[in-house]
Amino acid sequence: MIGWLSAMAVVAILAVLGTDRLGRPLNDEEKKRFGALLREHDYPGARLVALRFAHKLSRTPVRAQDLMGRVDLRLVRAGWDPAEVSLVRRLCRLVWSEWTHAAEETEAARKAEEGFLREMQMTEGLAIPSVEQRAAEHETRTEAQTYAKAQIEKLRAAFEKAGDVVNLLWLDYSLEDETDLKKMAARSSRDVTEFYAAAKRRKRAVQRILAEERGASFEEDS
Repeated sequence: MIGWLSAMAVVAILAVLGTDRLGRPLNDEEKKRFGALLREHDYPGARLVALRFAHKLSRTPVRAQDLMGRVDLRLVRAGWDPAEVSLVRRLCRLVWSEWTHAAEETEAARKAEEGFLREMQMTEGLAIPSVEQRAAEHETRTEAQTYAKAQIEKLRAAFEKAGDVVNLLWLDYSLEDETDLKKMAARSSRDVTEFYAAAKRRKRAVQRILAEERGASFEEDS
């Protein structure tokens, strides 16, 4: 009985309900718990990956930042359960959802929406997306995946050039869907503080790559 209660307590700690489900804003304790959970799963690193995806879709830094602002709001509204999906995947799904104005993210919801549109086409004459439109959306997704892979390789090359072993480990673990920095530290036999410290170097590496893509200069902090 005690073990079951402990397991339930762990689930309660991990899963954070969003404001939409709660029907009210987060209170101070919930904000603190949500913030701690995001830090635990390297929110800055996950957000950088999602920002690169948003930049690929929107093609401009301003629109990408605007898109990520809406994603941040959606994350608070919808909540997040690490047991269901990693943080980086959650953010990227929200990016795609906001970009395409999708109402739901699950396969069941997509099928229900398609069924509803087919029904509306028959009864109301509402046009559903054509094969060409669907092909274009698929092409966009494929391009985004290709872009993401290229960016990852650029990031890896930057870490290798700098001899940044910790960020190389972070990259490999992240690609395996591992987002818990403590687990990364345990697997690599390193102190977790090394992974926290690596976040700032990682952020600057991403900023440098994005600046190079825009043909802009990137100034290092003194």
